[in-house]
Amino acid sequence: MKKIFTLMLLTIVFAVQAQSGDVMMTVNDKPVSTLEFEKMYTKNLDLVQDQEQKDIDNYLQLFTHYKLELEDAYAKKYDTLPRFKRELNSYRRDLAKKYLSDDDILEKLIKEAYDRSKFDVRVAHILIQVSPDASPKDTLAAYHKIEKIYQEALQGGDFGKLAQKYSQDPSAKQNKGDLDYINIFHTVYPFETAAYTTPVGKISKPFRTRFGYHIVKVLDKRPALGEVEVAHIMTRDQKDKVKQVSDAKTRIFEIYNKIKTQNGNFEALAKKFSDDKSTAKYGGKLRRFGIRQMIPAFEKVAFSLQKEGDISKPFQTKYGWHIVKLIQKYPVASDFVKAKEGLRYKVMRDARSKLGKEKLMKRIEKEFPIQMIGSLDKVYSLITDDFFHNKWQIPTSAIKDADLFSIKNDEKIKYDDFFKFIYRRQHKKPTKADDKINIINQLFDKFKKEKLFSYYDAHLEAVYPEFAAIMKEYRDGLLMFYIKSDMVWDKSVKDTLGLKNYYDQHKSDFKLPKKYAVLLVQANDKKTAKKVLKAIKKDKDSKYLKSKFKDLIIKKKEYNADDAYVKKHDLDAHQYVMFKEKNEYVILKRIKTYPAHIPSFKDAKGMVTNQYQQYLEKQWIEALQKKYPVHINQQKWQEIRAKYKK
Repeated sequence: MKKIFTLMLLTIVFAVQAQSGDVMMTVNDKPVSTLEFEKMYTKNLDLVQDQEQKDIDNYLQLFTHYKLELEDAYAKKYDTLPRFKRELNSYRRDLAKKYLSDDDILEKLIKEAYDRSKFDVRVAHILIQVSPDASPKDTLAAYHKIEKIYQEALQGGDFGKLAQKYSQDPSAKQNKGDLDYINIFHTVYPFETAAYTTPVGKISKPFRTRFGYHIVKVLDKRPALGEVEVAHIMTRDQKDKVKQVSDAKTRIFEIYNKIKTQNGNFEALAKKFSDDKSTAKYGGKLRRFGIRQMIPAFEKVAFSLQKEGDISKPFQTKYGWHIVKLIQKYPVASDFVKAKEGLRYKVMRDARSKLGKEKLMKRIEKEFPIQMIGSLDKVYSLITDDFFHNKWQIPTSAIKDADLFSIKNDEKIKYDDFFKFIYRRQHKKPTKADDKINIINQLFDKFKKEKLFSYYDAHLEAVYPEFAAIMKEYRDGLLMFYIKSDMVWDKSVKDTLGLKNYYDQHKSDFKLPKKYAVLLVQANDKKTAKKVLKAIKKDKDSKYLKSKFKDLIIKKKEYNADDAYVKKHDLDAHQYVMFKEKNEYVILKRIKTYPAHIPSFKDAKGMVTNQYQQYLEKQWIEALQKKYPVHINQQKWQEIRAKYKK
C-alpha cells in the first residue's frame, strides 16, 4: 500500500541521516537523532512553566537522564512484563478506535450529532424488555406487546397511564415514562434517533435497543441550554451533640445576607465558609456542566440564572443548603469546525461508530484480498448433526493443520482456526440441521471478516506512520513509569529503614515554621464588633457568641507566622485585633501559638518520602552514567543550542 511504502521511505531517510552524521548523541552506542531531541524539546515548550526546564542546556541534562532510564528499562526487559503488555495493549485498543472506522460515515455521524446538539428534547417512553440474544419466539412476543401498546396510544390512550401500566422501566411507576430533557449521548443511539426524528406531540413507531422494544413520545423540544459554569457556597448540617440542632440553614442565610445586603465578596465567603472543601479553595467554582450532569434541584437553579454574576436565593438539595452564582453560560457552539473534534471523540466512543466500521470492512476486503487455498467442501462433511445438539467436537483429521486461506499472500489461516470459531457457535437447534450448508457459509463469512479486521488492526503501525509514532511515545512513557516505580517511587515506600535513616541525617530540612491558630469573627457594625471583642477577651466561646449576637460569621483557621494576613494585622505582637474590611468589622483572636519545630518522623513522612525519592533517583542516574556511556556530538549540539538558546 502507498502508506506502507511512505513509512519504509521515511525509515530509509532517517537511516541515511544517521549515517551522514545527523546524530546528536549516542546512549550505550545507540544513536539519538537531532530530529528526536528537537521534537521532544519543542513539543510542549509553551506549556512548561518552569523556566529552568525551558533552558536548552538544562533540558539536555533532563533528556539525557530520560534516555539513560529508558535504556535501563529495555535492558532489564520491562517491555516483556505481562502488566506492561496488558496496559500497552489496552491503550493501543483505545487509540486504534480512530483508525478502525470509516471516515465518511464518521463525518456524517459527527455532523448529525452537532445538528442534534442544538436542541434538548423532552421524551417519555414505554419499554418492553427483551435481551439482545433472546430467542425468536421471545423476541416476537415482546414485539407483539409493544405493537399492541403502540396501537392503543395511537388511538388516544393516555401515554403516561400506559407507561405506568405496561412499561418495564422501573422508574415508569413514578414518572409515567417521562425522562425529562435529553441531549446527544445521553441515551443509546437508536433511542436518541427516535427522540430527535419524532415530531413534538407524536409517538414513534416501535424500535429496538439492547434493552428491548420501545415507543417514544416527544413532549417538548427547546433550544439546547448548553453548559453553565457556576460557583456555589454550601452548608451541611452540623448537629449539636447536646441539642441536636441543625445550623446549615441558619448559616446559609447569614452568608446570603452578607452577599445581598452588605456587598460581601462571594468568592471570599466561599473560601472561608463553604462546607464543600473540594471547591471552597477555588472560591466555590465548579467545573462547567450540561443538563443531566447534576442533581435536578441544583441543575434547575443553575440554569435559571440569566446574567453573569446573578446569585440565587438559598435552596436545599439532599447534600445541604446552597447559594449559586452564575459565572458564565456556554451555549452550543455555533461553529461546527470548533465543535467537531470534541464530537469526534464522543462519537468514536459511542456504539454508533459501528456504522463506520461496517463500511470500513468493505474497504479492507478490497485492500487485503483473501486467497482461498482450501475448500469449504472439505468442511461440510466434518460438521455433523451433533453441531445442532451442542455436542460437536473439533475433528482430529489431518486437514485441521492445512491452510484454508491467506490474507494478502501473507498470513495463513488454517482449517483448525475455522473449526475453533464454529465450535464456540454451536447450539441446540436440531431443526436447523437441514440448513447446515447455508449456516456454515454464513459463519465462514463472519470468520473471514473477523480475521481480516484483526489483520488490519495488527498492521496499523505500518499503514499509519502517525499511529506508530504515538504508540512509541506511549510505550516509552509506560516503560519509564514502571521502572521508576520500582527504582524510585515504590522503593522509597518499601525501604522503611532507608527512609528513616534519611530523615535522621536530614532532620533540619523538615523544620516546620511557626504557626498561629486564629479565631475569625465577622460582624455587621462597629458597635456589635466591640461587644464581640469584649466577650472574646473574656474567653467566651463560639457557641456563646452565636447565641448572644445576631448575623455573626465565625471561623477557626491556622496561619503560618510569615503569612501576609498575619503580618498585616501583626498577630505576632497582638492577641486580639479588630479592623474594618469593606462594610464589615473583623475580630481576630490568636488562640494558640505553635512554635517552629522539627516534626517527628511519623508526622514528616510525606515530606521525607518526597526528598528520599529525589535522592534515590540521583543515585540511580549516577549508576546509569557509569553503566551506559553517553557521547554527545558537540558540533550538532552547538547547532541546536544556538538555535534555541535565549
